[in-house]
Amino acid sequence: MKYTVAVLTMSSKNGGYCVAGVDVKNGNWIRLVSDNVYTHGALSSNNIKYQNGSSCKPLDVVQVPIIGATPLEYQPENVLIDTKECWEKIDTISLKDILKIHPLEYHAVLLGNQYPYITNAGIGKVGHSLILVEVTDLTINHQNERSTKATFTYYDTQYIDISVTDPDYYYVQNQWHTDNAILVMSLPDSPYNGNYYYKFVAKIFPYNNSEISRDT
Repeated sequence: MKYTVAVLTMSSKNGGYCVAGVDVKNGNWIRLVSDNVYTHGALSSNNIKYQNGSSCKPLDVVQVPIIGATPLEYQPENVLIDTKECWEKIDTISLKDILKIHPLEYHAVLLGNQYPYITNAGIGKVGHSLILVEVTDLTINHQNERSTKATFTYYDTQYIDISVTDPDYYYVQNQWHTDNAILVMSLPDSPYNGNYYYKFVAKIFPYNNSEISRDT
């Protein structure tokens, strides 16, 4: 079995990659996971390679060999890949065309609340672990070598110090800023220190209003 996936994230996860995107046929979220229990399903650099040796990138459209759906309680989007077969790149896609397949989402709050994490008491009420949202006034800060944080506004609510796992923004200058961005945000499958499920900005797509309109 193979799924055709428009890849949106290649974010950092336990020494590998958290790869997520949307099914081009129906727009549903898919998180591609391995059976590696030590990395909580993160994909290795070998897992994301094509036959020619090149690696998958965000906005690639790929055919991925799949074993089957493997939803977790807090990550219902998970799908187990078949690591015995290579992925096949079909095309590349623009952000504008992604939004035709999977429109921007609206949530009263992002992933359960307006804070950088959600606790055990609230995680069961979220019901999803991936979202695609438009934000404004996005600033990236590097608090130290191992900490990249985002602050942004979503429908008049400010979100402060949300962890960034998009490696493209690990080395931008401190106080990097953009007026408009579309974000993929995610939740982990297990808590930190037993109680805190930290939210991640897994991919940042900055844009200007001439590229993406609100009614796309």
